[in-house]
Amino acid sequence: MGTTTWIDGIGEQIWAVVEGFGSEARERGLLTLLRPIAPFNRPAFLAPAVTIGALLTFLALSGVAVTALGALLTALLALYILLVHVFGLRLELHPLGA
Repeated sequence: MGTTTWIDGIGEQIWAVVEGFGSEARERGLLTLLRPIAPFNRPAFLAPAVTIGALLTFLALSGVAVTALGALLTALLALYILLVHVFGLRLELHPLGA
């Protein structure tokens, strides 16, 4: 039972990260995970503004990424329709080893 797969290794790493976040939240509280680190935590009265700004930037960039993914999928769908229905190409995928 000494053999482990790469999936087991990834699972162990994910659990280690989750346990690290959990222990940090138990020791210092959950809000410490949202506080900025040096040098962005100086002066202390601006820390909440930096945190809010960082979270809003994160949300905006996530929105840009999701929008770009939607544009990519739309372009691929249009390309597929053009190749199959206009030019009459057949696209087939066969499983490996078959």
